[in-house]
Amino acid sequence: DDTEYDLINPKNNQVVGQLRARKVFDLIVKMAWETGDPGLWFIDKTNHSPANPLQGLMIIEATNPCGEQPLFPMDVCNLGSIALVRFVRKEGNKYSIDWDGIKRTVRLAVHFLDNVIDVNPYPLPEIMDLAHKIRRIGLGIMGWADMLVYLGIPYASDEACKLAEEVQGFINKIGHDESERLAEARGSFPLWNQSIYKDQKP
Repeated sequence: DDTEYDLINPKNNQVVGQLRARKVFDLIVKMAWETGDPGLWFIDKTNHSPANPLQGLMIIEATNPCGEQPLFPMDVCNLGSIALVRFVRKEGNKYSIDWDGIKRTVRLAVHFLDNVIDVNPYPLPEIMDLAHKIRRIGLGIMGWADMLVYLGIPYASDEACKLAEEVQGFINKIGHDESERLAEARGSFPLWNQSIYKDQKP
C-alpha cells in the first residue's frame, strides 16, 4: 500500500522512527542485485522458532558474520563443513553418492565439533561459559556444485533441489542421532532443562 511502518526498539518497545515500506523493499532488491547483500533475517520469527532453544530465558540478538547462525549475546557456534565432492564414487561409467561415507563422516564431525567446544580458546570468559552451557555446534557442507557436476545434474534444476533436500535431510538426521548418542554418553547440555527440548528424550 506504499504506507509507512514503525521502527521499534526491541529493548524497550518504543517507536524510534518510521520508513516507507515500498522504498525500503525497493532498496533491498536493488542492493541484493548489485552486491548480494543484505540477506533478510526476521528476528521475531527466529526467537519464536527452534532456532532459539532457550525461549523465555534468552533472546537471540544477532547472527554470525555469514548470517546462517542466530546467536545470543556472548554466544558462539563451533562450525565445520563436509566436502560433498569427496563422497562421489565412480561405478563403471557413472558417478553416485557414497551415503555410507557421508554417514560415517557426519558422526565423526559431530563428535569432533563437540570436542572442539572444550578445547577452543574463547576470547572472553563469558563466551566460554555460555559455549559450555549450551554446547552449540553447526555442521554444514561445501562442494555441492562439484558433486552435481560429477552426477550430471544441472545446478538450477528440480532434480538438484530434490537431491539437496535428500542430502541435507540425511545429514540432519544422522547429525541429530549422533548428538543423542553423545548426550547418552556425556550427558545433555547444562541448560537442557530450561530449553525447548526439556520434555523430549535428553
